[in-house]
Amino acid sequence: MTRPISRRTASLAIATLAGTAVAGVAKADDVVDARHILDEAAITVQRVRDELKDSGDMDDLLQRSKGVLIVPSYYKLGFIVGGAYGDGVLLKRLPEGTFGDPAFYRMTAGSLGLQAGMNSASVVFMILTEKGLSAILDDEFKIGANVGMTLGTLGVGAEAATTTHVGKDIVAYSQSKGLFAGGAFEGAVIKPRRDWNAAVYGVGNDNPSAIVQRDQLGAATHIKDILAKSFHPAQAAPN
Repeated sequence: MTRPISRRTASLAIATLAGTAVAGVAKADDVVDARHILDEAAITVQRVRDELKDSGDMDDLLQRSKGVLIVPSYYKLGFIVGGAYGDGVLLKRLPEGTFGDPAFYRMTAGSLGLQAGMNSASVVFMILTEKGLSAILDDEFKIGANVGMTLGTLGVGAEAATTTHVGKDIVAYSQSKGLFAGGAFEGAVIKPRRDWNAAVYGVGNDNPSAIVQRDQLGAATHIKDILAKSFHPAQAAPN
C-alpha cells in the first residue's frame, strides 16, 4: 500500500528541485560570463599590441613568455575606503610553443586613502620565468611579494616599461581609464575563480595547474590565435 506523502516531505522535494534548478542557472551564467572574459581578453591583447607596435616589445615578450595573464577590466571604486577587482584568464605556453587552455582568475585589492568614483584598467601580465608562473599557479599570488615585476602604463603622456624588465619574472602593461597609477596594483591578490573553472571544465577538472596543460577548449581558439599572431614555435623560449 502506497503511503501518502507528507507535506514536509513534499516541501523538501520541491525545495531540492528548486535548488537544483537555481544551481543549473547559476552554472550556465558562469559559463556565459567566463566566455565573455575570453572575448574581452582577446580584445585587450590586441589593444596593447597596437600600443606597442612601433617598439615590437609586446611580441618580443610574448615569444619569451612562459605564460600570459590577462585582466580585461580591473575596477577600482569607493570613497575613502574602497576596493578593486577584475576577472581574467591565465594561459601557459605548452612544450610545442603554442598556448594551452585558459584558467580563470580574479584579481582583488582593498584600499584606504583619498579616492572617489570608479576607475578601471586593462592589464596584461607577461610571465617570463617558471618562478613567476608557479607563483600564480600556487593558488594565491600577491603582487609585489617574492616575484620581480615591472609595470608599464600605456596612454597619452605615459611610457611603457621597455627597458626595465631585464631580470624580471613578470612584465605587465596596463591601459587605464581614470586616475589609475601603477601603484594601484601593489598588494593586489590574484586567485583562481574555481566556480568558473568548474562551470567551464566540469567539477573535478577545475585545477588551474591541470587546465593550463591542456589544449581542448574550442571557445579559447580566438584568444590563442591572437596570442600566437606574431609568434613562431621555432622561436619559443628555451626551457
